[in-house]
Amino acid sequence: MRTARLKKFLVGSIALFIIGVGLSAAPLTWFPGPSLNAPMSGAAAIISRGNNIVVGGDAYASYFYPVTYPLSLAATNSYWTSLSPYSGLNIAGGAVVSDGLFIIYGGTDGTISQNITIAYDPTGDPVPPLPKMQVARSYLGYAPDRNGNAFAFGGLDDSGNPLASAERLNAADTTPGWTYIASLPGPRYNFPAVFDRTNYIYIFGGLTDPATGVETDSVLRYTVNANTWSNMGSMPVAVAGSAATLGPDGNIYVAGGTSGGVSTNLVQVYNPAANSWALSTPLLESLSLAAIGVDSLNRLIVIGGVDDNGVDVADVWRTQQFGVPDSPPVITQVPTSKAIYLAAYSSSVIATGSPPPTYSLVSGPVGMQVDYYTGAITWTPQGLDQIGLNPVTVQAANYAGSSNYSFTITVPNPPPATPTNLTVVGVTESSVTLSWSPADPTAGAVTYSVWLQHVAHSPRGSGVTITYSQVGSSTTNTTFTISGLTAGSSHTYYVKATGPGGTSGYGVVSATTLPAPPPTNLHVTALTSTSITLSWDPPVGGFPIASYAVIGWFNGIAAQYPIGVANIPGTSITITGLASGTPMLWGVSARDTMGNVSAYDYLPNLVANPPPQSAVLSAPGISQPSGGFQFTVQAGSARTTFIQASVNPADPSSWVTIATNPPTADTFIFTDPDPTQFPARFYRVVSP
Repeated sequence: MRTARLKKFLVGSIALFIIGVGLSAAPLTWFPGPSLNAPMSGAAAIISRGNNIVVGGDAYASYFYPVTYPLSLAATNSYWTSLSPYSGLNIAGGAVVSDGLFIIYGGTDGTISQNITIAYDPTGDPVPPLPKMQVARSYLGYAPDRNGNAFAFGGLDDSGNPLASAERLNAADTTPGWTYIASLPGPRYNFPAVFDRTNYIYIFGGLTDPATGVETDSVLRYTVNANTWSNMGSMPVAVAGSAATLGPDGNIYVAGGTSGGVSTNLVQVYNPAANSWALSTPLLESLSLAAIGVDSLNRLIVIGGVDDNGVDVADVWRTQQFGVPDSPPVITQVPTSKAIYLAAYSSSVIATGSPPPTYSLVSGPVGMQVDYYTGAITWTPQGLDQIGLNPVTVQAANYAGSSNYSFTITVPNPPPATPTNLTVVGVTESSVTLSWSPADPTAGAVTYSVWLQHVAHSPRGSGVTITYSQVGSSTTNTTFTISGLTAGSSHTYYVKATGPGGTSGYGVVSATTLPAPPPTNLHVTALTSTSITLSWDPPVGGFPIASYAVIGWFNGIAAQYPIGVANIPGTSITITGLASGTPMLWGVSARDTMGNVSAYDYLPNLVANPPPQSAVLSAPGISQPSGGFQFTVQAGSARTTFIQASVNPADPSSWVTIATNPPTADTFIFTDPDPTQFPARFYRVVSP
């Protein structure tokens, strides 16, 4: 409610249950009903054509112009229907039904009490205007009598003063008008009034003094045909701003209000025949300034109001049907027994009974919830402990008894996720080792497999067909070694996981084997005008070497027909038949016993076979003190030179090579340590 005068009483809430001894009434069970279209308090409740109607209230106070939409609810509907609007605001006013018309009167317009009277035809037909009340009233008691007359009791006038006066509208007369009737014993406001459908109208509690704000517990009865007031048995708890209605059992139910300035959820039950009080099951929230009625299924219905925070609510609460014998719950629908890991599980337990049962979870997995009113079960299985069998017990209960339903929900292992963190953790010339993170334990016992992808276009132009072939066997390990690969080759592998719940997608990783190591230290050990001798060191690491191959590129350019020698068993070779003067780039590669061929190791420079040219003795021989003989040789160009000696130079076959000098164009000094062994020795230098 947005009226400042009453806000000071809404300073807290209190749940009041049983007070005194022997005051408990037959139990009620409260259930949520269809919510209002908007939060509302200070509305009046009437019944028209079997439907519950709320008129007035403060839901429309913020509109640009004063207008109110009456709301209608059929007992079997799950929503409220807005009726045609009428001009004006009636907050904390009154309303009755007379000859099919809604008679709406009094209340505030959001600022001040009014004496307005509105005749409203729910069919939309025009209605002649009705006269205004004798005095402006809001927070009044309102009720009809059996003749369709409208009554207004007490309330606050347009100056905010409490009223004791009362008046009646003879709405069905030819010339309707408001007339004063017997006043209340004293001023009173913010209370409900209830007609008992015979000859009495009762008013319950309320406030008498705005300064103190103290609720009263007094109950007054107005005798319609005698126009007199009588004091009746006081309420167990003094309240103001409550809602009251005549129940299907003939008792009057007074719900909510404030007590001691504090909101209450109390339901007090008055028996008019015995002039006695009892307490029944409280509301499920503290409310004041709510509306109340009985629907066509003989259920109490509490509508809107102000909660314990002073905020309007759209909540609607209904009881069980009156007049239906109590019966314990009987389970009529059971929930499904299968769930999916990490997926929302939704099912229901449904039971019949009177009152309608409420539901609770007796036992079940962590996170499961059961709707108290509908039996709807919601849960999202998660965590390793919720894989497998999950026993559940749900109870349906009412005041006549209870019934438990026990069942087991099976949650299978989910499919494993696509393997992640795929990494190459080891490579050799012929193998790669892959690694990945293990699957989540919820996937159960998981095996992993490694695959190669194949892309085909068959028939041509028909699009892409992708197939996979498995590499080796499946494994439970998170590492996998693929052997028998070619050195320096690249591969893309696809890894998937398979568990009880299915198979994952493919995780992808690429790997490249190490290249076969090449020979090293290629160098020229001999060079003539028509030949070259090359030597090298074996590769470092890798598999055993089966053979070597040498290649020579003319002018260092990859010609169509280079010189090549394959299947060389050792680490040196002499290549003959070369032409002098042509620069060549020489290289050597190795083939291992696994068939891997290395890259070429090349000489750092091009080498040209020199043209034929004799070396020159560039200085006379000199005898050494040790007995040796020494002389200087100039080769003339980079080539291999042979130092030969003979004791009979006339015999060509007598010349013996006593030294070989590597290819060089430098001048070098040769020393023969053995000349003393011969009576005479001749020397020559040969450059092939």
